[in-house]
Amino acid sequence: DIADCYNKAATELGKTEMLRADFVNNFSHAFKTPVVSIQGFATLLATADLSAAERQEYLEIIAVESSRLATLATNVLNLSKVETQTILTDQKVYDLSEQIRGAILLLAPKWEEKQLEMAIELPDCSYYGNKDLLGEVWINLLDNAIKFSTVGGKLGVSVFDLGTKLAITISDTGLGMDQETKQQIFNKFYQGDTSRATAGNGVGLAIVDKVVALHGGTITVKSAVGSGSRFEVLLPKRVKPERSMA
Repeated sequence: DIADCYNKAATELGKTEMLRADFVNNFSHAFKTPVVSIQGFATLLATADLSAAERQEYLEIIAVESSRLATLATNVLNLSKVETQTILTDQKVYDLSEQIRGAILLLAPKWEEKQLEMAIELPDCSYYGNKDLLGEVWINLLDNAIKFSTVGGKLGVSVFDLGTKLAITISDTGLGMDQETKQQIFNKFYQGDTSRATAGNGVGLAIVDKVVALHGGTITVKSAVGSGSRFEVLLPKRVKPERSMA
């Protein structure tokens, strides 16, 4: 009845508000941590009597923390942009597999450092959509897969033509996630304990979910703690509209 529906809605709103409050606290902490680290090491570099090796180490830490800040800021801006978008613009026909190959090459320093075995199956595949937005999807998913892979693990990337849809899968043999994290992983307010939804990643995956939805697609994840994760994006094939002749 109406009362039950109202109570259910109120409960869901309460949960969302709790998640939002946790998100704000966690995200504020995520920004503060690298800032404090950068300030501390910059002060040491300016005032302490350090060896060349120590200076190099501190400079590298500052570079890594600066990169973390840039990623966090970029994710927040991107989410803000796509959240208000209801229709796709700037669409074009392009090779989706070539785009994913480019994302893999862009992240090569990260997966090479972890000595990951790459299993890639990317046949030529044309797609009509927003190239820039979908590029963010592949980089986010690949970056997460690499980040939560163990050294010497395996990373799989493939594109399959299912007739009316394209299936893009990105899998890893890393940490995996528990059931609660799987259910909440695309909620921008969620910060899970097992960890893909660590600060910033929840926002990144919220962007992924929104961009895929804008293209009429879906994204799902299969995962278990200690057994890695497999993300699958299904994109319906879309036809570039014919330009009408005036």
